[in-house]
Amino acid sequence: MDHENGSEPSKAKLYAILGSAGALILFGLIVWGLFVLGGEDQSALERFRDIAIIFIVLLFAVVVILLAGITAALVFLTIQLKDRVIPLLEELTGTAKQVRGTAQFMTEEAVKPIIAVAGGLARFRSMTRSVANRKR
Repeated sequence: MDHENGSEPSKAKLYAILGSAGALILFGLIVWGLFVLGGEDQSALERFRDIAIIFIVLLFAVVVILLAGITAALVFLTIQLKDRVIPLLEELTGTAKQVRGTAQFMTEEAVKPIIAVAGGLARFRSMTRSVANRKR
């Protein structure tokens, strides 16, 4: 990006200004052309009403086309997500089951020595009780 004295931003501004001016001139020429095409028996207000109706219809058509495009994009996105997300969810389910099994195994293996020690202590206590009760 070689910016010499800000030439890139000034070119972008110039293009934006020229594009906006060109769009306004084109819009004005379209309105003037439609106004001139009006019949001699129409007043200026009737001509502008007809021009407004034409622009409303054109904008409605553009909106319909854009909504159709958005709908098509959403359908495509839904299909793509379905094809990618369902296998991913199945893989995650398998991984979760494996982690659960590993955690259960580790829990059982970690608890076995504690249970063995607790059992040994319980045996030792019962033996000492029975020995202490015999002496009495």
